[in-house]
Amino acid sequence: MDDKMLINFQRQQIRSLQEEKNAVLESLDLARELGALTTMAQGKPSLDNLLQEICVRANHMIPFKSCAMYLVDEETQDFVQARSYPDTAATGLEREVDLLIKDQSFAYALQTDGPVFFLDSTGNSHIVLHVLATPYSMRGMFVGLMFQNKDEVLDTTMKLFSVFMLLAVNALENCETHEFMRNHSSELERMVQKRTRELADANERLNITLNGMQAGVMIIKADGFEVVEANPKALEILGRTQEELLGCKCFDVICSDLQGKCPIVDLGMQENNGEFVVVRKDGEAVPIQKAVSRVMIDGELHLVENFIDIAEQKKLADLKEDVDRIMRHDLKSPLNGIIGLPEMLLVNTDEPLSESQREILEYIQVSGYKLLNMINLSLDLYKMETGSYQYFPAVADIYTIARSAVKDLSELINYKKIEIRELFEGKEIDEGFSFNVRCDEFLTYSLVSNLLKNAVEASPDGEPIIIEVNPDCGYMRMRVHNQGEIPDSIRETFFEKYVTADKSGGTGLGTYSAKLMVETMGGRIYFESSREAGTDIFIELPRAG
Repeated sequence: MDDKMLINFQRQQIRSLQEEKNAVLESLDLARELGALTTMAQGKPSLDNLLQEICVRANHMIPFKSCAMYLVDEETQDFVQARSYPDTAATGLEREVDLLIKDQSFAYALQTDGPVFFLDSTGNSHIVLHVLATPYSMRGMFVGLMFQNKDEVLDTTMKLFSVFMLLAVNALENCETHEFMRNHSSELERMVQKRTRELADANERLNITLNGMQAGVMIIKADGFEVVEANPKALEILGRTQEELLGCKCFDVICSDLQGKCPIVDLGMQENNGEFVVVRKDGEAVPIQKAVSRVMIDGELHLVENFIDIAEQKKLADLKEDVDRIMRHDLKSPLNGIIGLPEMLLVNTDEPLSESQREILEYIQVSGYKLLNMINLSLDLYKMETGSYQYFPAVADIYTIARSAVKDLSELINYKKIEIRELFEGKEIDEGFSFNVRCDEFLTYSLVSNLLKNAVEASPDGEPIIIEVNPDCGYMRMRVHNQGEIPDSIRETFFEKYVTADKSGGTGLGTYSAKLMVETMGGRIYFESSREAGTDIFIELPRAG
């Protein structure tokens, strides 16, 4: 080779190296720009624009007659053409890809990391397939119909093209992530707006309800007992304005006697009910019925106090008691006349009375005395309620009292075919057995008679009723047993006034008066009840001696 030929050969080598250098630099620029596109994905680019940009930049690295991006359908896992460049090339490329799929060339390309070349259907041009994948997922396939022969493309360019494809996959994932985040953010925003509207509506309904209630409602922060909310009725009952009430201690306005012994905060109760007296700002004392419960608001314990003004109810109750007392007092005079008339006829009569006439007069007299005793008892119960009853205990036989009550209930007992059994310390006794206690005989008779009547009414037909006495440490414990069961709905309030389980003709005063009489005589009363064992009413009274 002469010097001239050598120089020409070196010039060709230099041009080739220069072209390779320019191609490398251009590829690096394209790769760098795609990296910038990945960052730009945060600016909400559309997927279609991103695919278009990838096709255009790929075409700058390797000239293509046409190219397309195929993405994996998440539902079917099929490869679907998502973008072609130019747009008119979509159909032609789709035919070429179908052929590659049929002869398994497409499947082969999926197994490789870099570019794979195949001849097109004419055999004149090369098609390059490059998988779009990350180590964790398959995203799609780049397909390009080349102008050049594959051997004319520099190896360096192909390596950089693979880097470019990896950056394209990252850009796609970044775009998809941002799309997901945008959708999720939009859904969260929609849910927050919906929830905000619901809370606003609920708050408005709650305010309408509270403001329209005829009961006072106050919300108190347990830590510090500070009033934080009150409805208009509460302000009306307490005689204060919103500004005067909010921020006050509850002890200063509604429960002054409970400072340091709050049933909820200090004593640990879940709720508390009862009657109280509040003093309005103008000094007027107002009786109220109040219920207090606990509630958590913003993670802190609060008390909700509901109360109603019962001044009018108190007046009506007092008026009723006065009327009842007057009626009972006024009934005694004509009743004494009715009782005295049979006695006069029995003693002072010119003509002898027949046995039936005598029995009728004696029955009228006994019934009159019973009615008089009932009137006296109702007056006594009123005195017990008000604390003005004077108790004078005496010695009486508890069995004699019980047998008298049984005799008076004999008609009902016989109708229900009930046997009355008398026990002492668990053993049967005869009719002459006695056991003395210190009591008021009339009160004890009324007490036992009332409990026996309840037992007979509650007992199933044919089941026995047991009256058992057990002495215990200075007390006598009487047990009245029947096989019936006290309903769950009234067990906690069994001895309270007007409590009844819908019994026909029941007033709800029987067990209440029994408790009053037992406690007046220094004893106590309680019960045990279950479906299996029936009901036991226990009465404890002081023993005689």
